[in-house]
Amino acid sequence: MKARKFAATALLAVGATGITGVTAGVAAAQPGADNGFAVRGVDHGVAYAVAPTADGKGITTTVDSGRFTQSEGAVALTDASGAVVATVPLGLRAANGAVALTPRIGADGRTLTLTPQTGSAPTAQAIDEAADTLARKQYNAGIGALIGGGIGAVIGFFLGGVGALVTVPIGAGIGALIGFSTP
Repeated sequence: MKARKFAATALLAVGATGITGVTAGVAAAQPGADNGFAVRGVDHGVAYAVAPTADGKGITTTVDSGRFTQSEGAVALTDASGAVVATVPLGLRAANGAVALTPRIGADGRTLTLTPQTGSAPTAQAIDEAADTLARKQYNAGIGALIGGGIGAVIGFFLGGVGALVTVPIGAGIGALIGFSTP
């Protein structure tokens, strides 16, 4: 359960720090005082720390020099001179839908907490289920290819042995298709 919560928090962290398209900083993961994990770094002269919230349902980003400001559909981070360094959209696309984020900016403008809006975020369980389904289908395709190739080899043997050069790949292909399409 904690792994799934961490996966969802990691998804938000990636969205909050990586969506901006600016990757010129250096980051290092190290234990945080409150919740055990924090990512610290410097990007365009702005030092930051990103960590999951205490309840594990969102992320908090704190900057040393710079300010967060909210505009229509996004939160912008400006450096000490007022230049926009990064923009974080408040809606992210995920594999199974959109994630709407609720921002909370601290009074000093140096802290941003992002939490998914209730009912809008795809859960880590849904993401895990999609990955599990694909893995199961790929496994079934491999087993189907082996069985189909074996059947093709038997048929090819009865066609004089040389026929296996044709029947094995055809049997393996058909078996893989059948295996992948099974639920």
